[in-house]
Amino acid sequence: MTQEIEIKFCLNPDFYADIAGFIEEICAKEQKINNLGNSYFDTPDLALRRLDMGLRIRRWGDQAEQTIKCRGQGVGGLHSRPEYNAPVSGDTPDLTLFPATIWPQGCDVAALQQALSPLFRTDFARTTWQVVYQGAEIELAHDRGEIEGRLGREPIDELELELKSGSAVALFELAARLLALGGLRPGHQSKAQRGYLLAGQGTPWALRGTPLPRDLAGLVDDLQHHEACLLAQVDGAAPRITAAAHALLAQAQGLAWQAPLRRWLADWEASPDATRLYQPDYGAFLLAISRQLHGS
Repeated sequence: MTQEIEIKFCLNPDFYADIAGFIEEICAKEQKINNLGNSYFDTPDLALRRLDMGLRIRRWGDQAEQTIKCRGQGVGGLHSRPEYNAPVSGDTPDLTLFPATIWPQGCDVAALQQALSPLFRTDFARTTWQVVYQGAEIELAHDRGEIEGRLGREPIDELELELKSGSAVALFELAARLLALGGLRPGHQSKAQRGYLLAGQGTPWALRGTPLPRDLAGLVDDLQHHEACLLAQVDGAAPRITAAAHALLAQAQGLAWQAPLRRWLADWEASPDATRLYQPDYGAFLLAISRQLHGS
């Protein structure tokens, strides 16, 4: 088992050259590009999704690996969840290759196995860099491709920072330097979450009811939920983002993320459109909140 700790950003392609140039300056070499094909599986009644698990087979070259990701946490672009991997030779995952301890008591794994079927695909080119930053080993990956389900396709253009060894402090510091370049938005959704929607098996984005959450993590989740609604062109999303941002500002007194949040909120209220979500200040305050909640 590995404990995946990563920070995910959605990338504005116009900024890719600046970001890639910065990465190449701080790392020894660029890894070769891998073309990755991924098939995601679940049962017809979405038993794995209800367990907050994601199951896939990934293929590259003549290799194939099955992975299951278990319940984890995601706040402001920071994602942390346990995952298990095993080589696979067939077209369907073999659940017996995962530890029995990952399943809830009473779970009928054999029945799950019999009911598995592919739901959607993600196919993308991954460029990776290995970076040693402030003593920590960090892998940076740029994924560019598409997600395909029965309802259509969506592009993938993401930059991920994954901590391989060392302190999470270095992970946050490197992420902050990348954000300052512009063109990055903290990624709230995983590829799997987006894929379930394209497979017709997810709940379409809709505004949440009031009142707003009172805790910090809940407010960030509410803001990014309505950010996703805005990107999905749901009417009324912008005022909900404004409300969540003001609620966060009320909790920001004296904290590191107060200044970037205040600056971003002023720009947002002057012109509330999706381009504001790629401003460095937007990513900076969300990253700082994630760091605070992580304790790094």
